[in-house]
Amino acid sequence: MPILDDIMDHDLLGPEIREGERRGYQRGEQAVVLRQIEKRFGTVPSWALQRIEVLSAPDLEDLALRLLDPCTLEELLPRSN
Repeated sequence: MPILDDIMDHDLLGPEIREGERRGYQRGEQAVVLRQIEKRFGTVPSWALQRIEVLSAPDLEDLALRLLDPCTLEELLPRSN
């Protein structure tokens, strides 16, 4: 069995580790955005939570920056009709 210099090069473990890192980063971004929304607008309604849970990490980063501008949660996360 060959010795790997980097576990990320392993055919089975490398992709799993990368996916775990991606999910962990996304959950961290979600936590920050939810705390910021709660601090700014109060309790996060379920409709907003559902919208935030499906966003990718880059979208969550953008949302965290946009959080500085709107006056209401509806301006930040417009509801779909």
